[in-house]
Amino acid sequence: MSSINYTTRTEGQTKINTIIWTVPNFISLLDNKATREFRTAKSEDPTVDALDSRFQLKMQFLGRDNDIIEIYFLSPNPVFLKSILTICLKRFEERSIVIKEYHTVQANKWQYLATLFKRDIASYDGRDNIFLLSDGSLRLKFQFMVSNDIKVDRSNVPEAQLSNDFENLLNNGIFSDVTMKSAEQIEYKVHKAVLASRSAVLKAHFEHNTTECTTNIVESPLESEVLRDVLNFIYTDKAPRVDEMPEKLLAAADYYQLSRLKSLCEEALHKKLTVENAIETLQLADLHSATALKQLTLEFIKDGQAKLITKTEGWANVKSVELIKRIYEYIMADDYDTELKQSLT
Repeated sequence: MSSINYTTRTEGQTKINTIIWTVPNFISLLDNKATREFRTAKSEDPTVDALDSRFQLKMQFLGRDNDIIEIYFLSPNPVFLKSILTICLKRFEERSIVIKEYHTVQANKWQYLATLFKRDIASYDGRDNIFLLSDGSLRLKFQFMVSNDIKVDRSNVPEAQLSNDFENLLNNGIFSDVTMKSAEQIEYKVHKAVLASRSAVLKAHFEHNTTECTTNIVESPLESEVLRDVLNFIYTDKAPRVDEMPEKLLAAADYYQLSRLKSLCEEALHKKLTVENAIETLQLADLHSATALKQLTLEFIKDGQAKLITKTEGWANVKSVELIKRIYEYIMADDYDTELKQSLT
């Protein structure tokens, strides 16, 4: 049986809910292939019942051997919040896993928060595992920072149609004043004002005496499949196929300076991160200045994966001395700091 500890405090207009979830015997839970989901239990203590119903937590186990652990939370009310997930390590240390900036959360709908991997948690080779406490339990700390936490009945308010309306505008091409061509010369009827408002790169095409400004034709280096998804994101702020081709969309997002699409691609690539593709992912992140993905990939390599990664095809094909140097310096940084601290004490 897992244990839950809740605390709340208020800072100005923000209510900070801190939940510490301790799951004992976590490796045994993972090794039980019949377990596909694990949720927080309802508290029987009436003094914390209101808090317990505030946010619910669950882990969902995926893969044949429970290789992937996805973490979700649920709020009974619509809220505007920032969420932080931290893992409590041995030696009273903590490591932040994910930070999601303020966004609107729907009521009574499970919200994806983060992904953990069994290979990072379960050590079967005798290595000291820092992700579990000395008694074998997994401890996660959740912080939900709720701003303007006002209960509003929105049951009679129609859902927003703006995204759908703009998608129809793109699909119909009505009132279009610009033609955008893919690398294969497939044409899309688009709107100068929409493009300019969403991308600084596209805006620059229409601000000066450029060919695009004169002809109202924008030649894109992107393949039609990618360009279509980029335009869909520009018009709707949605990227439904980001998990299917995050590499291509990351390059496109970097090219057109679409920061939110870039973040979605980084998150998708982080979820697909493995020992086999870590080097390619790091090179991709470096090429497109994907800072968050680069940091997460370096942390993945450092957390006990370095020896395995040096045996992959990606490592064998590395030609950049600078990349190897960067990996080495990142891996050795903490060891050097530890040695320095010990020498000073």
